[in-house]
Amino acid sequence: MDDKTEVKIQSIDNQFEKDILLFLKENGKSIYGEIFKQLKISGRRGQEAIFSLLNKGLVKHPEKSTHIELNVDLKA
Repeated sequence: MDDKTEVKIQSIDNQFEKDILLFLKENGKSIYGEIFKQLKISGRRGQEAIFSLLNKGLVKHPEKSTHIELNVDLKA
């Protein structure tokens, strides 16, 4: 059973973080480069947003891989 914390997308203030979370919800586990390319985010801004999301526990690195995925249940 995988009970994830529920997070409302409206509670996310940073637009880059919001875009990344929505991208991961739609596309599933992804690598940084693909996220930045699809969302047209600079590497620096994207890395800052992902680092922040990791620190907040909203995303995770599954099995210590180069991918990230949602660590919460994202609601509209």
